[in-house]
Amino acid sequence: MKKNNLWKLAGALALTAVLAGCSSSISQEEATTIALEHAGVAKEDAVSLSVQQEHEDGRDIFEVKFSTQDTEYSYDVAQKDGEIINYNYDSTGTPPAGASEGSSASGTEAQAVQEEIDKAQQDQSAAESQAQAVEDAVDEATAINAALEHAGVTECYMHRVELDTEDGREVYEIEFFSGNTEYDYTVARDTGEILSYDQDIEGWGLGQGNGQGNGNGRQNGQGNSTSSTAAGPITLEEAVQLVLDRVPAASSEDVRIQLEEEDGRQVYEGEVICNRAEHEFEIDAATGDFIQWSVDYQD
Repeated sequence: MKKNNLWKLAGALALTAVLAGCSSSISQEEATTIALEHAGVAKEDAVSLSVQQEHEDGRDIFEVKFSTQDTEYSYDVAQKDGEIINYNYDSTGTPPAGASEGSSASGTEAQAVQEEIDKAQQDQSAAESQAQAVEDAVDEATAINAALEHAGVTECYMHRVELDTEDGREVYEIEFFSGNTEYDYTVARDTGEILSYDQDIEGWGLGQGNGQGNGNGRQNGQGNSTSSTAAGPITLEEAVQLVLDRVPAASSEDVRIQLEEEDGRQVYEGEVICNRAEHEFEIDAATGDFIQWSVDYQD
């Protein structure tokens, strides 16, 4: 008899424990309130509200789903104690008000979602910057005018204008003729900056200029050329000085020059690097006229 009473007492205690466990479980209404509060959404603003009881990974949960005007939310709330196990949202607006609190087991998911939002914002910012860069980019006519102004040329024959890519940067390749001089310019599309230029005298072997002073002799401050005043063959020192006249910031130590023979005539050719710009040149040793002059601006 005593043994039966012990069994009855144990059964009663077990039933009490079960009932106590049941009494600690939250209701669907409470799960809904927990999700809405975490999302920072008032109940009257939530639409398409649904609550389903599910069993996942050995736990009883309430799956709460609702939407606002621009966001869809989905929450998994533990039925036992109201813990938010997981949540996610699809939105063009701001994340849930509780997402930054990190007070629930969904912190990892919240961080992942925030990283996705940050990446989307960065992508959008990059796209806007690119669109702005395209809008601000100089057009073909502006690039041509920049080259002509730099060369000091008002009348020319435009031979070629092409949009190209150089070192990952869009550039205009511009080639034109004025008198007996050929000009080649590389102009950055995004800024209109002249990245490099080159000018060559066509038919220089005739030993005479074109009468207009564009392409022979010393370059003035506007980028065009004037005839050399040298009479007869020039010395190495005089050739160096002609170069320094074009690059006033350079010194004679910056000039690399040597005497060569081309097509039966002697020419001084070389280069000078100054202020992050590389200048290459050829000078007619007989007259002191510049046969070729090019500049490449270094990054």
